[in-house]
Amino acid sequence: MSLSGHEPRHFLKIFKGKMVVFTGGRASGFKNIHDHDTYDVDGTRLFRIRGTCPEDVRADQLEEVAASLASDDVFILESPKGTFVWQGKGGSDFEREMAANIVGVLSPDAEVQTIAEGEEPPEFWEALGGEGDYDRELDPPGPPFLEPRLFHCKILFNGRFKVEEVAHFEQDDLDQDDIMVLDGGDEVYLWVGNGSTEEEKEKSMDMARQYIRTDPTDRSEETVPIIKIHQGKEPRSFKRLFPTWDDDLWEKIPSYSDAKKNAIALNKV
Repeated sequence: MSLSGHEPRHFLKIFKGKMVVFTGGRASGFKNIHDHDTYDVDGTRLFRIRGTCPEDVRADQLEEVAASLASDDVFILESPKGTFVWQGKGGSDFEREMAANIVGVLSPDAEVQTIAEGEEPPEFWEALGGEGDYDRELDPPGPPFLEPRLFHCKILFNGRFKVEEVAHFEQDDLDQDDIMVLDGGDEVYLWVGNGSTEEEKEKSMDMARQYIRTDPTDRSEETVPIIKIHQGKEPRSFKRLFPTWDDDLWEKIPSYSDAKKNAIALNKV
């Protein structure tokens, strides 16, 4: 099964809080979850645990290197020498509970060792190819955020301004030819794609202001800042709102304008 990143909540509930998303977007909650030949080559797998409630918990597979870790999260590392639940210093009790729930799906027959950040045994770092730098910054304590919401803003060919919410979003949902508005709870981000137009920027800013004004909670323009950020210059606070983040993604995905230029060049050959 391949995922698009737009799975509705009722789809996620099929997995009963134990959905695993493997590298490449393949998902499982059933028998093929232990097919190592399909999903890795050395018996080592690393998963970040994410979710907003027990029913939509998911484990996203990441590259098995120290740089994939983050102090604000909880991870499961499965290796030939054992399975570890790594608890970052900023990981919440809910994330730890979610990890305990899903580790039995990933490694039902393994002896699981729960370790706190800073107390890793040598075999933990060996499985990740050695100890290295990772994101150790912690979010400031405070009330929980509202669930993040992402909106895609663009001007259609007929000149109409269209806003569409993106459910269960991923980084590659950010359209570099348009504007994206991301509600992070304490702040609202206006993400400016490199190929967006000035008109799209203006209309999207107006939309963000109107969005805050009509918020049914007690938020207002005076309490919630609108932060404009440009593609490729995203702050950590923005990246943290996504399940995973690849700093090199924009170099891998051509923009619409680049794709159009390449198509024109090919037609001239």
